[in-house]
Amino acid sequence: MEKYKVCILSAGVGSRMGPLSENVSKSILPINFKAVISHIIEKFDQDTEFVIAVGHKKDTVINYINLAHPESNITYVEIDKYIGPGSGPGYSLLACKDFLQCPFVFFASDTIVLEDIPDVDKNWFGISPVKNAEQYCTVKIKDNLVIQIDDKIITNNKYAFIGLAGVKDHLIFFDSLENNTQPISGEIQVSNGFKSLLEHKLEPVGFTWFDTGTLENFNITNSHLSGDEKKFDFSKGDEFLYFVKDRVIKYFADESISDNRVKRANLLSGLTPTIENSAPNFYSYKKLEGNVLYDVLNDSTLLNFLEWCKEKLWIEKTLSGEDEKKVFEDACKKFYIDKTNQRLEKFFQKTSIIDQETIINGRNIPSIKELFSKIDWDHITDGIPCGFHGDLQFDNVLSQDNGEFKILDWRQDFAGLIEYGDIYYDLSKLYGGMNLSYQSIKNNKFSFEMTNNEVFYGYDINSNLMEAKDVFEKFILDNGFDLKKIKVLTGIIYLNMSPLHHDPFDHFLFFLGKTMIHKSLK
Repeated sequence: MEKYKVCILSAGVGSRMGPLSENVSKSILPINFKAVISHIIEKFDQDTEFVIAVGHKKDTVINYINLAHPESNITYVEIDKYIGPGSGPGYSLLACKDFLQCPFVFFASDTIVLEDIPDVDKNWFGISPVKNAEQYCTVKIKDNLVIQIDDKIITNNKYAFIGLAGVKDHLIFFDSLENNTQPISGEIQVSNGFKSLLEHKLEPVGFTWFDTGTLENFNITNSHLSGDEKKFDFSKGDEFLYFVKDRVIKYFADESISDNRVKRANLLSGLTPTIENSAPNFYSYKKLEGNVLYDVLNDSTLLNFLEWCKEKLWIEKTLSGEDEKKVFEDACKKFYIDKTNQRLEKFFQKTSIIDQETIINGRNIPSIKELFSKIDWDHITDGIPCGFHGDLQFDNVLSQDNGEFKILDWRQDFAGLIEYGDIYYDLSKLYGGMNLSYQSIKNNKFSFEMTNNEVFYGYDINSNLMEAKDVFEKFILDNGFDLKKIKVLTGIIYLNMSPLHHDPFDHFLFFLGKTMIHKSLK
């Protein structure tokens, strides 16, 4: 059989994906911690040659694939017109024509299937049963052949084209596509080429199809393939985590975050995974063996970790001169005061909640303004400069069989400082993850209700976390740290987290933060 190529169309803007496609191509949105395009590439042998059409946010596609699939044979075709009149999948495919002078598999970048992909020893058309046929390109079938293709019109057809096909007669296909560029629904469609194959036997092939082309379908697919239907969505639209074979890849919409994380990984040499590669907005490292601290937590492991931090991470920085001291003092004020006020403003705008006294779990809790007026901010911002993680909670600590630890998902800076930060932030982050199990939150083991000015919340907490909290508090007191300050900072951290998460966890964090600050001040 003649060798075939695979063409993936990844140029469109993903207008039906909402805010998820503002920063990246929809083809690199993660489904079960793997980009959609990785699900496609991994369907084929390693020596397969790919032709990938790129347009919208093309660098995110190229940079991701270079990190995730560096061994793959890929030709990128930049599409000059991927939005507006005259654009569309048909236009993008025609732009790839010169690189597809052989049989090829056509793959839309928002299609995932479970079955193996057939060879291209014949013309075949991927189909799946659908409702609302007018939303799709659909087919009529007779004697196991496609005899009619109807593109986005009302019909009684029961099967839709899923954006996956094998084109053996490529010359006939492209000749027809070039000679029929009539727009359908405002775009040039690939169906204009496939209709020419009806006379040359176009066989239907059924697939278990997952459509990731709309925000609703994307979320359904992600829940189904990850088995997370009952889990709470902890994802963020401006950062993604991927697991591809033995690699871990991180993406950040803000390029400076990924740059500074790479710099900090070098500064924290040996404490974090070794960065293998990086590109604008991305970095990658080899996946490490071990268990997150939540899964192996006991008194002995926690004490070992705290001593490890004292010895290797929390190394105090000696500030030379008043200028350097002033820089650190300003950073603490910026981090604890300015950032908190900005996050609260974002939360109030997002939720339309008014800052006022609230009845929380039966207790009257003052407004944020009143609570903040009682905080000794000079004491809060009087930090201790040292090496730091910046998001130190048990999900971000890997315990290894050799008794060592690795810290994951380290923060990119402390108010612009990358070499050192305030040890109290790490201590308070740790304390926050003991009072509230983020692992339980991800498993949707929390509740929140709000009626008028009355709030009720609850959450699961394991006994090992309660014991860890006692061990930690003793460690704090034995080492001369201020436990009350840590408690207040933990409440402030919850407030800072609140606007970054989905409803109702955002509300939950806000009112939990208020409650904790109130209790700590009393």
